[in-house]
Amino acid sequence: MAILIKNPETERKARELASLRGQSITSVIDGALDRALAEARPKRRPTIEEMEAATDRLWARAGKSGPQPPVTKEEWDEINEVPGFAEGDD
Repeated sequence: MAILIKNPETERKARELASLRGQSITSVIDGALDRALAEARPKRRPTIEEMEAATDRLWARAGKSGPQPPVTKEEWDEINEVPGFAEGDD
């Protein structure tokens, strides 16, 4: 089946891109349409199961078995201690 391109500039662009890529005009147009369709289609949101599986893979790659216990206030203060700065110094 044929498609007639009536705009000379559009045809020139298609031929130039095909030449630069070493592809046929058909494959260049097909690729451009695939990309345009992928951008135009609504994005599918991951399911909860997919997100949980991704989280499990992340934990495994980090060498952890799952979420860690919450950080206490004392641990947080120790981690974020600024040398030379103490509470109440004004």
